[in-house]
Amino acid sequence: MDLPREEALRWIVARFAYLRATHGEAIGSPLLVTPTATYFPDPFEPTGDGVVQLLARTLEHAPVAADLDVRLRFSDAESSPGAGCGTGSCGTGACDTPGERRLLDRVIHVGDGYVVELPTSDVGNPVLLTTSLARSAGSIVLSEAGEDVDPEEVGPMSEMAAVVAGFGVLLSNGAYVFGKSCGGVRVQQHTHLSVEELTVALALFAKVHDVRAGLARTYLDTTPREAFAEAVHWADSNPELIGDLRDRPEVLVDGIFKLEPTKFMAGLFGRLFAGSRAARSPLDVGAGSSGTRARRSPRTVEEQQKLDEARALVDAALGQR
Repeated sequence: MDLPREEALRWIVARFAYLRATHGEAIGSPLLVTPTATYFPDPFEPTGDGVVQLLARTLEHAPVAADLDVRLRFSDAESSPGAGCGTGSCGTGACDTPGERRLLDRVIHVGDGYVVELPTSDVGNPVLLTTSLARSAGSIVLSEAGEDVDPEEVGPMSEMAAVVAGFGVLLSNGAYVFGKSCGGVRVQQHTHLSVEELTVALALFAKVHDVRAGLARTYLDTTPREAFAEAVHWADSNPELIGDLRDRPEVLVDGIFKLEPTKFMAGLFGRLFAGSRAARSPLDVGAGSSGTRARRSPRTVEEQQKLDEARALVDAALGQR
């Protein structure tokens, strides 16, 4: 599979960097959430109580307060309000939501809490269900962080927040879902970002937090797995970018940085050398480090020209998002 276009790559890196630079302390060092009993230990039942319990487990892995009031409201295929409702912490119950205000991507702000709207059609498909709940978790993370998101970026930014919080595997699988219909096999994208874009974000998460690519790959479906492989090759080809994203993300927020093309290195030695270049240097400034970062050499005229062209691409991409 192909990588996203350059402007999309810059948008992903810049938004990932912004979330880390602005909310890194609150986000902390999240784990990669996988669809396993490690993160979702409760036997799942496709009932109101079962979905409420799954939402509660999802929010346990998000950087939000444990006592945050989050309720679940089912909707029909047209997303109109349904009858089922419950809180993530108190089980099912009536859902009285006076003065509600739609906030982000199927999440409604009500008083000091939130209502997550879930289409009933998602309940019968575990991939669609976990994708919806992960997206909602990302929306709540953004809201709790006090982010005033541009309306045109609400959906994509909710998903970026979810990836940064550790839900990249769940979202990547939901970006490319095979299904059957009366017309035959069809592919459903249950996310705002494409499978290629989400797997790039997932690859960044893996590199920044030293998560083995094989761990994420194990729980990805076929197409997301192929896209993730391309994304990892690209990330391995940009060790300086990964180092900045890990240690000083604020320098990447404007989207102006050097992107190296993917370098495919054959064999075991190529993979080993790629890993060594991407590894953190003892001279890099990290958390609790008193070292200094090696100074970069001045940009050449050609490099500056490429960065100026990249700035124009970023400006165009941000204007279209």
